[in-house]
Amino acid sequence: MKLRFILVLTLALGTLFLTGCGLFDTPPPVSPAKSESGAVQAKPFVVPVNSQGHTTEQQNIYDRQRVTTDPTKVLWIHLIALDGKIIRRMPVRCKATSSNKRLEPKHLVAVGWGQGGDSWNLPTEENGFHTDEKIGPDGTYGDSDNYIFWFDPMHRYHQYGTAGGIGYLLTDYPIDLANPMDEVTGMYNMQKAAWEWQQRQEEKLRAEEAQTKK
Repeated sequence: MKLRFILVLTLALGTLFLTGCGLFDTPPPVSPAKSESGAVQAKPFVVPVNSQGHTTEQQNIYDRQRVTTDPTKVLWIHLIALDGKIIRRMPVRCKATSSNKRLEPKHLVAVGWGQGGDSWNLPTEENGFHTDEKIGPDGTYGDSDNYIFWFDPMHRYHQYGTAGGIGYLLTDYPIDLANPMDEVTGMYNMQKAAWEWQQRQEEKLRAEEAQTKK
């Protein structure tokens, strides 16, 4: 009984001592950093999400995958020379594919690498290899050429990039993209031809759509 009393008294005195030293005190709030001009560090911006929990950047990527992985989709490409002139317009079945895309990985290692870690099986004739590359959502290895893409307010897809020394614009609808006109001579005005071309493509699409609904 005496030993228990001494133990309890020792613990109480120790707690009182630590409290008095401030070890259990609540630390004071940290003031936001200030510059010499007196400007206070801004709070981090919280990126909003939509009803599906996606940010606008994430939603753009999801929407692009739906457009470019649809096997029934018809896209339209405009090949653009370095001087801005349109070389050719043509329809694209399904999607345009970068030459960097591959059906097989480039890096192979023997069995035993990455045991217990992140590695992906690669079916081969011997079934004895792994790769440190990850296959993409489209079922291929490799990276695409650099490009940007966006959706207009009507949710139509646009992709602009360069490939093979020329530029291109890829859309999921026939677009009236006209060649630039020389304001001095008035030559090389292709606006009328571009408009007529678009009308023909849209008529074909409407006819095909009408046939599928029958």
